[in-house]
Amino acid sequence: MAGLATTVAIYDEMSTAESDWAAVEAAAKTSAVDLADAALVERSASGEVISVHRQAHHGWGKGAVAGAVVGLIFPPSLVGSAVVGGLGGALVGRLSRCLGRSDVKDLGEVMDRSEIAIVVVASVDSVAKVDEVLSGATHKLSRGDMPADQVLQAMDAAGLNPR
Repeated sequence: MAGLATTVAIYDEMSTAESDWAAVEAAAKTSAVDLADAALVERSASGEVISVHRQAHHGWGKGAVAGAVVGLIFPPSLVGSAVVGGLGGALVGRLSRCLGRSDVKDLGEVMDRSEIAIVVVASVDSVAKVDEVLSGATHKLSRGDMPADQVLQAMDAAGLNPR
């Protein structure tokens, strides 16, 4: 996997998001999407962002990479421990070097439009298929080209040992 892109899809209803979540999982199982990581997140009434579902493939981080992207977008005080998985700032800080500041800003603006979002981290080559699979989203945005080896190094340094 040469590079990873992050896609954020937002939803008005949880049932639609869960349907698209199932489609992401199915596409990953059939290798239609070269998925590294994904998370379905919801913002609570108090504003905290919490994880509803997390998924990882190919020995990645069980929602940790997608959770770290969410950690880049929202202030740490708003991110529930379930999203980042108790990583603290280690993975978030290291991923900030892999994903550009303008990319994070753009993704954050999309996530601010709704309380429900799916965050997918997949190969750059899979972005078009990810866009197709997330058909129920009211808005989608894909950003970044994070070198996969740098993401794996960041996970190693954060103690996730993804391999």
